[in-house]
Amino acid sequence: MIRFDSMRPDLLQALRASGWHPQRRVDVAPWLDSLRQEGYSPNSKAEEILAALGGVIIEPMNQSGPNFSNDEPFNFDPISAGAGQRGLVLEIEEALGGQYFPIGEWLSYSSVFVESGGKVVAAGLGWIWGMGSTFEDALGLAVCADRPLVCLHSDPGLDPWPR
Repeated sequence: MIRFDSMRPDLLQALRASGWHPQRRVDVAPWLDSLRQEGYSPNSKAEEILAALGGVIIEPMNQSGPNFSNDEPFNFDPISAGAGQRGLVLEIEEALGGQYFPIGEWLSYSSVFVESGGKVVAAGLGWIWGMGSTFEDALGLAVCADRPLVCLHSDPGLDPWPR
């Protein structure tokens, strides 16, 4: 269960400014059905996140992270993140283990995926970045840029970024 009640007040304010409210629920079935046709297997974490935040776009509160520019919103659109990206998910699963499902887009239109155990990563341009071991941590990073961005994996011949 997403722990909105334990989030920092400024993060909750950013969520509310985006149109989110605690009782918000959207029908995720069309997204799940579409992505199943591409070979994805939805997990309960992804379904819970999308039911609460699907369609929401959260602008960053802090645009200057400790080692990255956080100048793009977190867009909870699993189709934008996952359509045509099944190969990327297979690469993530091979590099990190686990089963991942798309939940949205973030920096440089990187696709954001949640693992069935709750870990959240962003991937694109040859890199895989760790966003958090929980969704709440990942949301804090994406909106507040409250800690360094960590590169978990980079394609062969591509230096990790950030270091």
